[in-house]
Amino acid sequence: MFTGIVEEIGKIRRIQRGDLWIALEISGKRVLQGVKLGDSIAVNGTCLTVTSFTESTFTVDVMPETVKKTSLVAL
Repeated sequence: MFTGIVEEIGKIRRIQRGDLWIALEISGKRVLQGVKLGDSIAVNGTCLTVTSFTESTFTVDVMPETVKKTSLVAL
Protein backbone atom coordinates (compact mmCIF):
# COMPACT_ATOMS: atom_id res chain seq x y z
CA MET A 1 0.00 0.00 0.00
CA PHE A 2 1.27 3.46 -0.92
CA THR A 3 1.90 5.62 2.14
CA GLY A 4 3.96 8.41 0.58
CA ILE A 5 3.20 12.06 0.07
CA VAL A 6 1.72 13.43 -3.15
CA GLU A 7 4.37 15.82 -4.46
CA GLU A 8 2.73 17.00 -7.68
CA ILE A 9 0.24 16.16 -10.38
CA GLY A 10 1.90 15.13 -13.64
CA LYS A 11 0.55 15.11 -17.18
CA ILE A 12 0.45 12.07 -19.44
CA ARG A 13 2.44 12.94 -22.56
CA ARG A 14 2.32 9.61 -24.38
CA ILE A 15 0.53 6.28 -24.07
CA GLN A 16 1.84 3.21 -25.84
CA ARG A 17 -0.38 0.14 -25.78
CA GLY A 18 0.62 -3.45 -26.37
CA ASP A 19 -1.63 -6.50 -26.31
CA LEU A 20 -1.39 -6.87 -22.53
CA TRP A 21 0.63 -3.89 -21.31
CA ILE A 22 0.72 -0.10 -21.36
CA ALA A 23 3.71 2.27 -21.26
CA LEU A 24 3.05 5.77 -19.94
CA GLU A 25 5.30 8.78 -20.42
CA ILE A 26 4.44 11.38 -17.79
CA SER A 27 5.79 14.90 -17.37
CA GLY A 28 6.70 16.32 -14.01
CA LYS A 29 9.24 18.54 -12.32
CA ARG A 30 9.40 18.05 -8.59
CA VAL A 31 8.98 14.27 -8.66
CA LEU A 32 11.94 13.98 -11.05
CA GLN A 33 14.40 15.62 -8.67
CA GLY A 34 16.76 12.82 -7.70
CA VAL A 35 14.78 10.12 -9.52
CA LYS A 36 16.63 6.88 -10.39
CA LEU A 37 15.79 3.93 -12.60
CA GLY A 38 13.74 1.47 -10.58
CA ASP A 39 12.21 4.09 -8.27
CA SER A 40 8.50 3.73 -7.51
CA ILE A 41 6.17 6.61 -8.31
CA ALA A 42 2.43 6.56 -7.60
CA VAL A 43 0.36 7.12 -10.73
CA ASN A 44 -3.39 7.41 -10.29
CA GLY A 45 -3.05 5.65 -6.94
CA THR A 46 -0.91 2.80 -8.31
CA CYS A 47 2.80 2.47 -7.53
CA LEU A 48 4.72 1.97 -10.77
CA THR A 49 8.43 1.51 -11.47
CA VAL A 50 10.39 4.11 -13.43
CA THR A 51 11.85 2.44 -16.54
CA SER A 52 13.38 5.58 -18.10
CA PHE A 53 13.43 9.32 -17.55
CA THR A 54 14.59 12.66 -18.94
CA GLU A 55 14.84 16.09 -17.32
CA SER A 56 11.09 16.59 -17.75
CA THR A 57 9.44 13.16 -18.13
CA PHE A 58 9.50 9.64 -16.75
CA THR A 59 8.23 6.40 -18.26
CA VAL A 60 6.57 3.50 -16.48
CA ASP A 61 5.38 0.14 -17.79
CA VAL A 62 2.01 -1.17 -16.64
CA MET A 63 2.05 -4.97 -16.59
CA PRO A 64 -0.94 -7.22 -17.45
CA GLU A 65 -2.08 -7.88 -13.88
CA THR A 66 -1.94 -4.17 -13.05
CA VAL A 67 -3.89 -3.36 -16.23
CA LYS A 68 -6.58 -5.84 -15.14
CA LYS A 69 -6.86 -4.66 -11.54
CA THR A 70 -6.61 -0.87 -11.83
CA SER A 71 -8.26 1.98 -13.71
CA LEU A 72 -5.06 2.77 -15.61
CA VAL A 73 -6.43 1.10 -18.75
CA ALA A 74 -9.02 3.92 -18.95
CA LEU A 75 -6.36 6.65 -19.31
